[in-house]
Amino acid sequence: MKLNQLRYFTAACKLNNITKAAQELHISQPSVSAAIKELEEEFGVTLMHRMNKGFVLTQEGKYLWDRAEQLLMQADALSQMMCDMGSMRNKINLGVPPMIGTFLFPDMYTGFMREYPQIRLNSLESGTKGLLEMLDRNELDFAIVPSNHLSPNDYCMLELTRTETVFCVSVDHPLAGCESVSVPMIQDEPLIMFNDGFYQNEVIKMRYAAYGKTPNIIHYSGQFYTIKQFIAKGIMAGFMFRDIACTVPEIVGIGMDDPILIRISLIWKKNHHMFSDSAKFLKYANEFAKRND
Repeated sequence: MKLNQLRYFTAACKLNNITKAAQELHISQPSVSAAIKELEEEFGVTLMHRMNKGFVLTQEGKYLWDRAEQLLMQADALSQMMCDMGSMRNKINLGVPPMIGTFLFPDMYTGFMREYPQIRLNSLESGTKGLLEMLDRNELDFAIVPSNHLSPNDYCMLELTRTETVFCVSVDHPLAGCESVSVPMIQDEPLIMFNDGFYQNEVIKMRYAAYGKTPNIIHYSGQFYTIKQFIAKGIMAGFMFRDIACTVPEIVGIGMDDPILIRISLIWKKNHHMFSDSAKFLKYANEFAKRND
């Protein structure tokens, strides 16, 4: 059994057509057919029943397809890792949610690049859920996310700082002078929130649910700038970290009567190979966390 044979077989399974698989792989149709036939002969099983317009997988074929896809993913990941080792890599892939990318990450990024200018630090923004999925798929080396809900059994974690999620309104909003607010006080306020998949949404919805309420979310956005503008102009209220709210003159951040405290941590996969550049980033992150303590 060869990896190429499995690639040809899985391509045919995905497209349910040997001709289309050959076109996608840029090889001849007989090459795909021959690879599948060789697998059948090697294992002594029938993988598919050929028909005029395609084929139907047998139970053995379905089993091999599922296992072959997993094996090919592992082979590709191993190949990438070995290539990275050979080239010394010198790059780090890091994920951050938009709000963390606004108040914490810039200082961390500039400090690290000043200390290690030879290392390329690639960063992308997404919700916590999406970042965790990317981390699990080895598409990221690290993520900086709210970690209240994460288990140390699942990820390695380094707490970087703590903050508070506060209710935010424009300076001329009737509630702007309040020292704190409760869910009953704000239950009907129209809200702008991040898209689903962001940790903040889960926390807010759970807080409302504890009172038997549902937040009055009028608009969802994936852009922090949009959320900030809607709140500052008094169009809607929303939630953000206190560290950010206090830097926007047009916005007032009001704590909840039962404060929503957030731990922000650098996380990475357990038992995952760490390149020397990632080890340097982790060392820097430890120093950064101590300065923020």
